[in-house]
This record gives sequence, C-alpha cells and structure tokens, in this order.
Amino acid sequence: MTNCFAETGFYWHPIGGNNIDQISGHCYQYTDIVSTKSGALATTIIVDLGKFDNHQALGIKNSAAAVPDVRNLLKTPFLNPRAIFLTHSHPDHLNGIVHYLKAGYLLPPLYGGKYTKMILEDLYVRFNVSKYQQPDFYCINDGDRIKIGTLEIEVVASSHTCFDSFGFIIKSSEATVYHTGDMKIDNSTYFRKPTNLKTIRRLAHKITHVVADFCGITEDGFAIREVDTFKKIVQIIRKSHKDKIFIPVYPTHPEMYLTAFLAALKLRKNVVFYGSDNFYEYLNLIEKYGISFTKIAKKRIKVFSGQIHDIEKLGKSFVVIGDYNDVGNFFGECKDNSIGIITAKTFFNPLKGQLNSRNIKFVTVDDYPELQGYGHGFIGDLEHLNSLLKNPIFIPTHCPEYISDSCRSLMTYLGLNMIENTPKNNQTYRLESGKCILTDESPATWLVVSYSNNCATFNEVWQKPTSGEGFLKRTFSARRCKNKFKMLLLQRKKGNKQ
Repeated sequence: MTNCFAETGFYWHPIGGNNIDQISGHCYQYTDIVSTKSGALATTIIVDLGKFDNHQALGIKNSAAAVPDVRNLLKTPFLNPRAIFLTHSHPDHLNGIVHYLKAGYLLPPLYGGKYTKMILEDLYVRFNVSKYQQPDFYCINDGDRIKIGTLEIEVVASSHTCFDSFGFIIKSSEATVYHTGDMKIDNSTYFRKPTNLKTIRRLAHKITHVVADFCGITEDGFAIREVDTFKKIVQIIRKSHKDKIFIPVYPTHPEMYLTAFLAALKLRKNVVFYGSDNFYEYLNLIEKYGISFTKIAKKRIKVFSGQIHDIEKLGKSFVVIGDYNDVGNFFGECKDNSIGIITAKTFFNPLKGQLNSRNIKFVTVDDYPELQGYGHGFIGDLEHLNSLLKNPIFIPTHCPEYISDSCRSLMTYLGLNMIENTPKNNQTYRLESGKCILTDESPATWLVVSYSNNCATFNEVWQKPTSGEGFLKRTFSARRCKNKFKMLLLQRKKGNKQ
C-alpha cells in the first residue's frame, strides 16, 4: 500500500467514482507527504464515502449495498486518514459510512454540513448504530478553513439539489485542488447558498487542479436554473386551467419540494404533501432543518401533509407534491379537472401509467426540459469555471470513462486542460503544478455488503463492467455520445468562424 507513496509529494487516489461504466460510490483519497528531521510524514484525508448503486450486478446473493474498499487505508498507520470530508448528503457520497461502522470499523472524524449530519443521524437510527460506534462529526459552513496536518481545506458552497452541498479547496505545498463535489453554477437557488464563485476567483491563482463533476457534460449550455424550473411550473399550471395539479418529486432532492411549493404559493393554490414513508421522512428533515412551509405560506394558502381526512378541506383547487406512484381516488381527480407535471425522466413511470388509465393529461421533462431540477453542471458551467481559473488541469469524475474520453476534442477546443488519460479507480497520481503523474495502478475492488444478526460482512469483488453498462448504452450509448460531441465541436467551430 505504501510503495506508491515512497516519495514526498501530494497524491490523489480515486477509490470510487471513477468506474468503468458507473458513476456512483464516490470516495477519493488525498495524501500529502513531506520530509521532516525524523523522516517522512503523511497527512491523508478522504473526500466522501458513498455506496455503489448497482450492487446487485456484482453477483453476491442477498447483498444490501456495495462500498468502496478503504480497508487497507484504515489499517495502514502511515496513511491512516485523519478526516473524512463529506460534500453532501446523497447516498452515493455518504451511505458507505454506516456500512463500515456496522462491519466494526473505526472511522476518523467527519466534516460535513448540518443537513448532511441530519441525514447521517437518520441512517444511524435506521441501521441501529450505537453512540459509541459513531465517529465525531464537525459541522462546517461555506468559508470555513480547516487545518489537518500539512493540509488546509477551505469549504466552498456548491449549488446542488440538497442543503449544505460543498466543494473543497485542498491546499498543499505542492498543489492546490478544487474538489467540486456535485455542482452547477446557478445563483437562483432557494433557501440555500449558491456556488461560491467569489472564493473561487480569490483563489484562482493558486488552484492547479480541478477534480470536477462531469455528470452533466453531455449537455450544452448552462445547467437549468432553479428559477427557470419555477417559472415553467407556474406557466404550465396557468395554461392548463386545471384545478388539481399533481407534481411528483425525488425524495432526496429538497430543491424540488421547495420549487413546486413556491409555484403553488404564487398561484394561491393549497398544497398537500402526499407520498411514501420515505417521502415523509425527507419532508420532516426539511422542516427540522428550519424551513416551515406553513410560515412561508403566511396564511395565503392551506398546507396539509398527507392526512387523507383533511383533503376535503383543500377545496377544489390544490397542488399535490410527493413521490406517489398512485394518485388514489380520494383527490377527486379526473381528466376534466386535473393535470400531472412529471419532474423526472424515468422515476415516475408507474405514475404515468396511472394518469394514462384515467385519461389525465400530463407533461414531462421530454416536453419541457426545464422541469427537471438538475444539480450537475453542463458544458457551459465548466467553461465558466475554467474562465475564472488560470488554466488548471481538469480531472473528470462522476461519469463513465467513455463519456469523458469522447468529450476530449471539444474540451480542448474550449480551452479546458484535461488530464491526459481518464483516471480509473485505484490509480494513484502525484499532483504538481501543471502535472498529473501516474505513480501506481492496480485492479479496483468493491465490497459487497451483506447483513446477518444486525452486523455487516464484506465480500470483495473485482471491479468489472456491470449491467449498468447496458443501462447507459440504452440511455446514452458510446456511439451516440461520440456523435453528439462531434456535432457540438462542429457547431462551436462554425459559430466562431461566423
């Protein structure tokens, strides 16, 4: 484990998140090695410890999850991590923590936002993690500067789909990395801070590398702004002339709860929150975080949370916000008085069937792309970020290898200096100003998690292409991806000539 860290320097090691064909299970190691009179001294931190979404495809029966393999890191004294920094609360960045704890591992202190802490505490209850098993948690905020050994970490707010989403500017004597986390450039966020471009501008002359969120790189322009999603929902409701509006939302995306609610408030329509137990858990967390929908309403509308016997109090005009797959028969919905506004591409397919069976008209993201609250930057977001910086090296994460490879010609034309080869899990790079030097690589593994008697056990599985590859090929094939980037490059070149 320590052979590739024999020399002094600043190292980046992706453990999860740079998969062959998947984009989840994020986990990244940063190690700074300096010489002292008593010998080499290493400071290691981890950014994120998520779960791998497609664990069933790894072939272990009765699996509950899969997580990045940080076991050697945790048991190697020289490299033992001093902290885990959490970018945000989504499962593919956070949920690995609880599985390691249930398998009996001790983890270093955690640094994350208030909302991330709330989600993690909810997981502790769900998985019966005792107090003595829980690592220390330090709440962080935009602008905080934290010293860990020889590293200084500055916290940078990021626009994403949940509260307290952060990037980290990690400073060593050899290089400074902006680890973006999941982010877009959108200052129209509601009830939370947007990406802190002021800090990025201030540190632009120091930032040498950007470990960047490339999840939305297949889309041109800027990521859809939340204010545009809000305006489109308002417009659709107005034009529909329907009394009963059904707006399904992702439970893990508080941004869409709020956007849909504000649209209903603007149009003076009563609101009922209605959905699964999972939906209500997140709704309660939003309110526990400090956002009161009743207070925001200021008595202009009535707000109910899924109490069926209260629905008759809503009147004839209302908006239903939730993750329901069946609208039920108790809302009095029919084709003459109702419309659905579907805010996600595939998640609500069962609901579409329900609406179709009742001849209730609905619109989707395919009709109006603005409807999908998108937490990841598009090409324009990365272009803008690059324009603020001084020609750093961009290191792509959060996208399959074939996508980051296909976009290289376009990125070069746009002036983004990308790392020479797309990094893979379990490769190690030494970062220097203007350089990313591959120092080691070995096959990557995942740990498939199984539970028995309230304890987790790990089964090591070599990383390989999974059924996720088939899913990606159906939704955005390698061939289609290459053709799209070629088309975008030709369009840019043609536009510049004109």
